Amino acid sequence: MPRNEILINILSIVCNVFEAHTVVLYLPDGQHGYGLSTFFSLGDDVNPIGSPLQIKSLSGIVLNKKEPLFINNMDKKGATPLGYYGTKEDGKIKAFMGTPLDNALGVICLDSKRTYSFSTKDLKILSQFGKMIASILTCISSADAEGKKNEYFLTLKLLHDLRKRQPKWDAFLNNLLEMTVAASTYSHAFLTVIDQRGTSFYVEGENKPILHKGDSKSIAFPIGSGLVGWVYKNQESIFIDENSQGQACSRLLGASAATKEFLSVICLPLVFQKKTRGVLVLANESPLKISEDLKDFLFMVSEYLTQFLENLFLKSKLVEARTALQKVTPAKNNATILINDN
Repeated sequence: MPRNEILINILSIVCNVFEAHTVVLYLPDGQHGYGLSTFFSLGDDVNPIGSPLQIKSLSGIVLNKKEPLFINNMDKKGATPLGYYGTKEDGKIKAFMGTPLDNALGVICLDSKRTYSFSTKDLKILSQFGKMIASILTCISSADAEGKKNEYFLTLKLLHDLRKRQPKWDAFLNNLLEMTVAASTYSHAFLTVIDQRGTSFYVEGENKPILHKGDSKSIAFPIGSGLVGWVYKNQESIFIDENSQGQACSRLLGASAATKEFLSVICLPLVFQKKTRGVLVLANESPLKISEDLKDFLFMVSEYLTQFLENLFLKSKLVEARTALQKVTPAKNNATILINDN
């Protein structure tokens, strides 16, 4: 059963147990706050799903103080708003009760149109419902994480066989980027590689266009440009996720090439022979959590991609060496070439 369906069923039970008018559940929204995750109501004036939790509302007070709260007579004018209704319904509510979920997972609140509807015993029972919801959310999260691990493993297995199925570089890279995006849930993935002189880099492949205008593959970006250029210079990975507040990025490739504004970015250097030869980039316009499992998966993808690039690099060096040798001594076409690119 989907998570949202489970939560709605629980809220409907809570509503029936307490003969409430509305029950709401706020959970983390992935953007450094809490949003209305789901609700069960006998009315139709509840705010839309996803509406942010109002800090100065009763729901916000329960969350911030991390303590249960119930009010049995809300007839007084100037009362603190509930935070999840439109202007009409808020004034009809006479009683309120709310409790925070364990581990700061959120808050569950309910109300009634009758005064003196709730008691301290009711508040304790609601707290038990809150603990049950927190436990269910934790179990669902653990199951999702385990399922994601299996997905990463299967994707890596497919990538291992991809080279045999797609021996041509362009087809191999396109498939690798699409498979990486599908497993990671990021919207954009692209690979940049350094030029032979080591003074600039260019986009070798992308699953979808990353620039607002122009063809990214036709542009040479100076080393050091944007976040990607920083990775080339420092040989270090970059991770920007939902916890990196205020780090929206539209300059992945430098100031002269504006990309979309990404709130989640991962840049991984592809290093061999002591140089960063490429950078694998994943980006998403909405904030996403970067788990340790996702990092491990992407590190393995980047290592596999590095091996492929290194093989291509050595083959190109071998071709260059043979061509040069043939120009000097055309008769010795079968000479053995030893390459040392230090």
